[in-house]
Amino acid sequence: MALNALGCYLRKRAHEIEISLAELARRAGVSRQTLHTVSNSMARLPEMETLVKLGVALRVHPLHLIHLAFADYRLPPAMEAGSMSRKDASIFVADVTIPDGTLVHAGSRFTKTWAVQNIGTVAWQGRRLACMDHDISVSIPTGPVQPMGHRIKPATPWIEVPHTAPGSIVELSIDFEAPQVPGTYVSYWKSHFADGELCFPESAGLSCVVRVIAMGKGDLTAY
Repeated sequence: MALNALGCYLRKRAHEIEISLAELARRAGVSRQTLHTVSNSMARLPEMETLVKLGVALRVHPLHLIHLAFADYRLPPAMEAGSMSRKDASIFVADVTIPDGTLVHAGSRFTKTWAVQNIGTVAWQGRRLACMDHDISVSIPTGPVQPMGHRIKPATPWIEVPHTAPGSIVELSIDFEAPQVPGTYVSYWKSHFADGELCFPESAGLSCVVRVIAMGKGDLTAY
């Protein structure tokens, strides 16, 4: 049997947490045949409930398994033909971590991960995802626009975008440090070519929006 991307990951993850495939099936409450089917590159897409059960059993977010399930999926011929005209294009898939509005503690460190799909016909290579915070104003409900020192600080101003083939989904991660001042903050990111030109000048880009909170007397106080 030829394994698909999901099947390869299920085996790898089961090995990491030191359980057999039979034990994985037992913990997920699915049959061995179901496990065999979702791992088969020629099989139809698995049911959402199955992916959720497997995610819980493997102690990973089901969204990751959903991405893998679609990694080998191909559009019907008519839709494939229509997508060929897109050339270079991207689409936001999901906030893998830190959805917009997440509460974080003042001064804490966290990692934001976005999932993005290449829906064009051009492979992405030699690109960077760069911070564009200098292009936006950041305000908080408790006061006026804050100075630059009161932004969420990325550990790096840019990261390399891995080579991403047409149709593939890539996860992009940035480490941040929250400011000491409570409030709502946003950090804005866009893709650039090696020469600094924007890859998708008309797109909305990617954002990280968090609500920074301070510890009160035994309580969390949000602002």
